[in-house]
Amino acid sequence: MIGIDTNILLRAVTNDDPVQSPLARKLLLDFSHQRPGVLNVVTLVEFAWTLRSRYRYRRSEILEIIEQLLRSRAYLVVERSAISEALARSRDEGLDFADALLGELNLAAGCKTTMTFDLKASISTAFSPAP
Repeated sequence: MIGIDTNILLRAVTNDDPVQSPLARKLLLDFSHQRPGVLNVVTLVEFAWTLRSRYRYRRSEILEIIEQLLRSRAYLVVERSAISEALARSRDEGLDFADALLGELNLAAGCKTTMTFDLKASISTAFSPAP
C-alpha cells in the first residue's frame, strides 16, 4: 500500500499544473483493489478545505468527489465509516466536510457531543455550543 498526500489529489482533480497534474492522474490510475492507495482523514480534510478555500468549489462538488473516492475499490480509506457518516451529515445539516468529520470522529470515540464556538456547526446534532 502507498499513502496519498493531499497535493496528489489536488493536482489530479483541479488539473492546475501542466506537469504535475498528468503525473498525479497516472499515479491514481495505477492503484487497484490489489494495490490500493491509502486515503486518511487528514488528507481528505485538507483536500476538502483547499478545494473550498483556494479553488472555490461548492460544498456539493466536494462531497461528490469524496464520495467517488470512497466508492472506488482502488483506495483503502482510513476511518471509512466516520467519513461516510460525515458526508451524510454534511449534506443533511449543511456543515462543511471538515466539521462534520470532526463531529463523527468524536462520536465514534465515545463523545456525547463536541463543544464549539462555530455557530454553524453548533446547530448540528454532533455539536453543542460552548458556554
